[in-house]
Amino acid sequence: MEDILKTHTRLTESELSKYWGIKRNTLQKWRSLGIGPIYIKLGAKVIYPREAIIAYEQERMFSGSGKKAKIKLEAHNEK
Repeated sequence: MEDILKTHTRLTESELSKYWGIKRNTLQKWRSLGIGPIYIKLGAKVIYPREAIIAYEQERMFSGSGKKAKIKLEAHNEK
């Protein structure tokens, strides 16, 4: 499976839900609760910038001890 974050600078709600393996409704609920990754709203369309997705993932990285991990995902910044 291709790493969609290497080939796209933005993901739609559908693309992100498939990438993370979660339901679109989960992303919709997160937006209504003010949680989840930062997004762009253009009319009815919701778009997630790659940088916001990566930042959200990095904020949720944990080491085996349950402490927040502090690493950078440089591979996704390459084009």
